[in-house]
Amino acid sequence: MSDKPMYKMTLSLNVLRHLGIGLYSNVPAVLSELVANSWDADATRVLISVNPEQNSIEVMDTGCGMTLHEINERFLRVGYERRKEGNTTPGGRQVMGRKGIGKLSSFSIAQIVDVHTIKEGNKYAFRMDRCAIESRIKGGQNNDYHPEPIEPDTTSLQHGTRLVLRDLNKDLSKTISFLRRRLARRFSIIGSEHDFEVIVNDESITPMDRGFHNKLEFLWYFGEHGESMASTAGSLKHIKQIDGKITVLPEGASEQTHEVSGWIGTVEKPETLDEVNNAIVLMARGKLVHEDLLPEFKDAGIYADYILGEINADFLDTGEEDIITSGRQSVKEDAPRYSAVIDFVRDALKTVRNEWTGLRKERSKTRALAYPTIKEWYDGLGPDKKKTAERLFGKIETLQLRDKNATKELYKSSILAFEKLALKDMLSTLDALESKENFDTLVQLITGIDEIEAAHYYEVATGRLAVIAEFANLREEALEKVLQRHIFNHLWLLHPSWERAASNFRIEETVKREFGTIDAKLSEEEAKGRIDIRYQTAAGKHIIIELKKYDRRVPVEILIAQLRKYRNALRKCLKTRYPEEPNHIEIITILGSPPTPADDPLENQRLLREIGARYVTYDQLVLEAERSYKDYIERQALVSKLADLIKRLDNDFS
Repeated sequence: MSDKPMYKMTLSLNVLRHLGIGLYSNVPAVLSELVANSWDADATRVLISVNPEQNSIEVMDTGCGMTLHEINERFLRVGYERRKEGNTTPGGRQVMGRKGIGKLSSFSIAQIVDVHTIKEGNKYAFRMDRCAIESRIKGGQNNDYHPEPIEPDTTSLQHGTRLVLRDLNKDLSKTISFLRRRLARRFSIIGSEHDFEVIVNDESITPMDRGFHNKLEFLWYFGEHGESMASTAGSLKHIKQIDGKITVLPEGASEQTHEVSGWIGTVEKPETLDEVNNAIVLMARGKLVHEDLLPEFKDAGIYADYILGEINADFLDTGEEDIITSGRQSVKEDAPRYSAVIDFVRDALKTVRNEWTGLRKERSKTRALAYPTIKEWYDGLGPDKKKTAERLFGKIETLQLRDKNATKELYKSSILAFEKLALKDMLSTLDALESKENFDTLVQLITGIDEIEAAHYYEVATGRLAVIAEFANLREEALEKVLQRHIFNHLWLLHPSWERAASNFRIEETVKREFGTIDAKLSEEEAKGRIDIRYQTAAGKHIIIELKKYDRRVPVEILIAQLRKYRNALRKCLKTRYPEEPNHIEIITILGSPPTPADDPLENQRLLREIGARYVTYDQLVLEAERSYKDYIERQALVSKLADLIKRLDNDFS
């Protein structure tokens, strides 16, 4: 009988494709793995240099470096189990690495990776080429890959490792601005407290780079890390400690108790979180292991939009069973240890939720009276009415108001409603609305008062009538100029619900440049036929508005070709700036007369609809505006006559 084994398992180089090339998705995630390697090498400094011009990133540390044996048996050995040599480094740090695949992350963004290392005075350097690796994978050759030896760099370091990532497939033009914040958010061990400095383009990362220390209003903390956060978080209005004990019930094992540290905080305004992420991150051994726990709690309520936090649970990354996923950015959700963390956070969020509303109400008076006009109104109230007003301020604080203008309008409506209810001796109506969930009822009550509703409609109508008044008795060429001046600030002329346009300076500038490129390529005849084109946003839509000269007749095929170019340019900008968001684009062109051929207008409208476009003529636009506000125009004449009568009557009695 032959001694040759009947079965054989073969590990292919193709593993690299799955564990390195395809595993990581962005620059911060890749660099996080390299920073973690530097931590495990007992480095005290990590210098990261991002060079968009050369399309490269350099990572150099002051760690222990590697011998030739360590390069081959540890660094180049995929799946090297770092922790079999112990859970701590020679310098006493908890080891972050585990599966021996983090170093492969570089290949998800780089074509070439150069490695230089120094240990005990010996220098080694080699180059790894993604193309060469993939070529061997496709060729079905043996499972060995031999990096190319290169001349070691001269360096002042006596020990340490330097990696140079070249020919990147990522755009680095925006990387530097957010890399510091992303790295600061992914590690809790960066800083002098842990003797671990990370420097990006000659500037050290500090805990302040996380971007929220001075923005937190209320804080709930547990353990040492949370206590440290409480001491550095600026002018907090509330601090409370929560017990950090977690109980885990592993299958077939006895109950275990662990300690976690960290914090959960809330900010004053939800828009504060736009720059720092509305998330609760999960850390283990000082490194991020789960991007955001908040989606686990879909019933969190309004207050969840004000929340951010950090949970440090080292016990997630201990023991034989590894529950951190291969990308080291999330945790296996069916693991008992992870379930225990979720239960802990759920209980902590209940505490936050129960206390947050009360704390916001306490702060509501201070916030409201910071507005001089509201303070003037409040100071003029009697003692009993002041108490009711304070309760009203508290109710307003329970609303999710991201827009300052919306806050102003709500205060205006609330004060007017307060005064009207006071006249009718109905202020108790406000007190009957106790819970934050039924504040909508208060809003309905306010808008249901005839006098308030009339005042708001009058304010809107007056502004619109002033615009319409300019259209009266205008000659054709003058109408063109007046509409050009008004249309972009009064989108209601195109759609009644488009009260005001939102602004995003960055994307507007980008779109303007893209449109300018298209305009530069227009023929002389095309350029003469157009007055202006603009990008606006309203009612959740991205709107392109193009004005043609009044006296121009435009063939529909030329019009469609131009509008399609502008639509594609806007899509390109939106995909670059907001790749995850849906892009609803509507294109409106304003013409002196319908596009030609004029004998089939329905077909022309259909062709335009296919690219998300429509046209409206100048005369049609003015006619529709006047028709929509006909009743207001007639009533305004009556009101003006009555106002003049009252004024003259005042003079009669003076």
